[in-house]
Amino acid sequence: MTRRAGFLSGLIAAVLAALPAALRFESGLALQALIVCTAGCALIMAPLSAALASAPNASKFRTALTVGVLLAALPLLPFATLLKTTTHHRPLGGVTFAVVAGLLIIGLSLVCARLVTWAGVQVGRPAMFARVLLIACAALGTAALLLGLVQGLKGGSAYQTGFYDALRVLGLATLAARVRLPEPLLRRVRGLGLAAWVTVVTVGVCLGRAPAMQVELASRCPVLHWPLVWLGG
Repeated sequence: MTRRAGFLSGLIAAVLAALPAALRFESGLALQALIVCTAGCALIMAPLSAALASAPNASKFRTALTVGVLLAALPLLPFATLLKTTTHHRPLGGVTFAVVAGLLIIGLSLVCARLVTWAGVQVGRPAMFARVLLIACAALGTAALLLGLVQGLKGGSAYQTGFYDALRVLGLATLAARVRLPEPLLRRVRGLGLAAWVTVVTVGVCLGRAPAMQVELASRCPVLHWPLVWLGG
């Protein structure tokens, strides 16, 4: 899959991630909210998908990303609980969680990528040890993720909203980096992925600057909106 196809895959995943959040808005703001939330998600998801799609050892990087996302659930669970109990401003807590989660996933994915690369050049027991360690990390992360789902069902509405928005973005970002789009679709839209991404992000930033929309975004989906805040949206 080419870099442009990666942008398209990430953009499609961003639309899917933003759609449930847009349904929380009134009918008059739903379409505008969908565009803004899609732009916020795409700002992160599309470049990530494109980078992984064009990487020389794409399968290794995808494995590292998957394990990194799962492993990040271990420290993020207690961190989310801490934010829930100590932060009275829910939108600020959601943005803080999203920023920390993003940085943590990047760091752990880089560590896992190094481990995957090291395992690929080892033979015998060191190689087996590295594979067992990766599987164990993925298993621990999966268990923590399931535990987080259970806790999320018991939390308040604001906590559930931020948690499931972040979880949906992480899951779809991982899938976008791993799932190949059908070749007929790629031939028809060849070269449009990057242009579509730039257009969506630009329009999203412009629409997100409206004061009324900023108030609604801060209360209904702060996690999906925070990437655009960096661009002034």
